Amino acid sequence: MSNNHRKAVIVVHGMGNQIPLTSIREFVENVNSGGSQLYSSPDRIVGDLETRRFSYHNRSHDYYELYWAHLVEEPSMFEVVSWSLKLLLCKKPSARAFTAVICVRIIITVLMILMGYLAFNFEDFMGFFQSSHGIVASGVLVFIVYKLLYPALKTMFSTALLQSIGDVVKYTVPSPKNINVRNKIRQKGLEMLKKLHEAKDTSGDYIYDDIVVVGHSLGSIVCYDLLTFLFPEYNTSSIVKSKYDQDNIKAFAELVSNNPDLSSQEYQLEQRKVVMNYRKFELKWRVSDFITLGSPLTHASMVMANNENELRRRQEIREFPTCPPVSDKIDSYKYFYEQGSEKFLVPHHAALFALTRWTNIYFKNDLIGGPLSPLFGNGIVDHELTSESSFWNRIIPFRSHSSYWAKKEKESLDILNKAI
Repeated sequence: MSNNHRKAVIVVHGMGNQIPLTSIREFVENVNSGGSQLYSSPDRIVGDLETRRFSYHNRSHDYYELYWAHLVEEPSMFEVVSWSLKLLLCKKPSARAFTAVICVRIIITVLMILMGYLAFNFEDFMGFFQSSHGIVASGVLVFIVYKLLYPALKTMFSTALLQSIGDVVKYTVPSPKNINVRNKIRQKGLEMLKKLHEAKDTSGDYIYDDIVVVGHSLGSIVCYDLLTFLFPEYNTSSIVKSKYDQDNIKAFAELVSNNPDLSSQEYQLEQRKVVMNYRKFELKWRVSDFITLGSPLTHASMVMANNENELRRRQEIREFPTCPPVSDKIDSYKYFYEQGSEKFLVPHHAALFALTRWTNIYFKNDLIGGPLSPLFGNGIVDHELTSESSFWNRIIPFRSHSSYWAKKEKESLDILNKAI
């Protein structure tokens, strides 16, 4: 543990054609309300030339951005359409997407019926357009389609779909064509997290006691993957200098496994006791908090697996970590196992959320995000909010998705401040 008690905050942006430092600069200026003088310094730890370290002179927080947009290759329209159809036609949509998927299915069905009707009544339809009224109507229709509808659809499909939804397709679909992109993003993120874990000052002390990982939108899935892959490199890395008791760890395992209805707030309090116990043994894992904003993990049964049963199975076999971790039916201590001759308790490779607190924020009308505790465990603190930015943000679906740290989102900023 360092003597500086500093904290590193990593912000991971979401989908779309993101610009370096845009998200992190707005995030730091709006979230860190306790700071006064903001400094933008060269990033001497991570070494990314496109990003900077942000910090306030009167706060012990350093802010970094994991920028990954440049690593994504634009998918073909076929990839985007086939992925979208797969979601629309899945047997059981996620709870959050269910209503939207059903509405789209109804709209598509109505359009198909209408096209069928026009095909069967083609002569009558064409007869109308040969009349004087029909000629005027056809002119207006051509104008609307060519001057208004076509440009709008072209912009939507080329920009919104290929740049935004395209990122989701390239990252979440593990097809041979996407593996290279996925690996590049993950390797960059893992390198960053390792450097922050291992960073030391001139005295040889670790610079950061805590690391907070904040993922927005698709960035939350990237973060989840990074923590999943990194934790097995640190879960057994304790240095046992003295014979400390591990009563808090044993009590945690017993309390959580015997109380499935334990509230998320109570769970986080117990988590912190476990973390402080492990710090006596100089456990190198320093990710204290994971914060998700508008997270598509709420649709994990659709984007990370083929259905909910498959998702649950992959969680049970410790492929996808949960919060609390999946309880081991064989081991006495559920999330921990005895290591070495002294039988020192260490968390198993998927028990990262025995140590790392998980806070999730989502707006009511942001259907990209949603509650995560039903899928990933009741140790997650879910916050459902109503957007305060504008009237349109509250009533138009998805519009609030990019507003989680906007200046007017006082409730969201307050939760972020407390979690960070």
